[in-house]
Amino acid sequence: MTLQVLNGPGVSCADATGIVGSFHRRIAGRQSAESDEPVSETVDGWLCVSGAPAAQGGTSCSKGEQNVFAAVVPVE
Repeated sequence: MTLQVLNGPGVSCADATGIVGSFHRRIAGRQSAESDEPVSETVDGWLCVSGAPAAQGGTSCSKGEQNVFAAVVPVE
């Protein structure tokens, strides 16, 4: 498995990866792998939401018109 980060227009890949990493460090321990509930947090002005792991929810972050998406995917 690997973390796939998709950066939207106006967001560099490095910035997108940093935002997602900061978000996941901030929510560490707040969402178990079996959770059916999303978790949200604001990181550096970005509103990030981690979907329910039990439903294989990914992460989405938004700030104004900018968006970043991330998900754990199988290595091909």
